[in-house]
Amino acid sequence: MHWTGWGAPFSTAPPSQEQKLPTVMGMPALRLRSMTAADLGLVRAWMTEPHVAKWYLSGSTIEEEIADLEKCVTGKEPTHALVVVQDGRDIGWCQWYRCTDYPEHAEAVDAEPNDIGLDYALGDPTRIGRGVGTALIGVLVAHIRQRHPGAGLIADPEAANRASRRALEKNGFVLQGERAMASERTDAPVAIYRLPPSPV
Repeated sequence: MHWTGWGAPFSTAPPSQEQKLPTVMGMPALRLRSMTAADLGLVRAWMTEPHVAKWYLSGSTIEEEIADLEKCVTGKEPTHALVVVQDGRDIGWCQWYRCTDYPEHAEAVDAEPNDIGLDYALGDPTRIGRGVGTALIGVLVAHIRQRHPGAGLIADPEAANRASRRALEKNGFVLQGERAMASERTDAPVAIYRLPPSPV
């Protein structure tokens, strides 16, 4: 499963190893924690926010999205779902997955064998337009690279989602192409971005 939103066995590091982003320009650091079933109600509420629903529900329903996330947090899907925390407050969610675990999608985005896909969303509307989305992608990239330093990273927001695309570009992602994909729940074209593996 994957999202085309703000931007698209379950295991994450213990709290002592959670990835944090240093405070930048006075913005409190972000922290990622494992999503649990208890968080699904909060995600459901976030999905009713217009800025989230516009991208996440254009070809889906809240029920479908929550059902997918539930499979992740219970280990039925090999996707790692995380909650984004800022200044002690849950503000959004994100996820990452090995592209090879979803062959149809991997083929659609031209993923290389070791590539990892990622998706992200700011649920809290008070965080929009303040650089938090860009910071979220940065901390998610660091979180993934801590575990898979040799992986390329792929994100594919809807092509019309300019804010998500700008945030990816600020984090060094490079546009690979734009097209509609059969693996998506919507016919809207997506913008496929890739961040190459870190230099050895």
